[in-house]
Amino acid sequence: MTAAGISRTGIQSEVPVESEDYARASQRRFAVTLRHVGPLREPILDLGPPNALARLLERRDAVHIVHTDEHDLDREPIVGFQPGPFATITAFEIFEHLMNPLLVLDGCRQVLQPEGRLYLTVPQRHPHEWLFGKSPEHFHEFAPDELRWLLDKADFEIERLALANTSELGAGIRPLLRRLFKNLILVRCRPRPASER
Repeated sequence: MTAAGISRTGIQSEVPVESEDYARASQRRFAVTLRHVGPLREPILDLGPPNALARLLERRDAVHIVHTDEHDLDREPIVGFQPGPFATITAFEIFEHLMNPLLVLDGCRQVLQPEGRLYLTVPQRHPHEWLFGKSPEHFHEFAPDELRWLLDKADFEIERLALANTSELGAGIRPLLRRLFKNLILVRCRPRPASER
């Protein structure tokens, strides 16, 4: 534990965690995400500040990743501070925190090479949200169809969409039920060709 009472373990070295359970859940999420993401092509933009998952990808693929850092993606067009063009953009658990994910997806398409790839993950909205609740930090949680519609509206074509469970098994009925539900949506997509928009 650090002086602030925040645990930092292994691959969580940059991510403040509140408990060891959270750290384990993040390790599972990172492992699932790493399996989903193929070798990255440079140049690469990651939405958000530098983070432990991006560092793992840099080491795994021997690449350099630039970040949007602390820019307000809801208010600042990406092209204004990271004009690209990028071969790859990663957005791991970012879109649920945005007020206008369509605006940010449009910005991603503007700075992505025509043959580039966008990798993203978002929490899947639980069908029994009334039982489990929604994170107070999330403006959006998506069902797979809603995410497909959003990406289509932003002129992206989905190449792969997968669902995964990254929940840690704990004691009690709610943790058991969470473990049965696939809580993460993982997507690889590319910009729709200009001739098809």
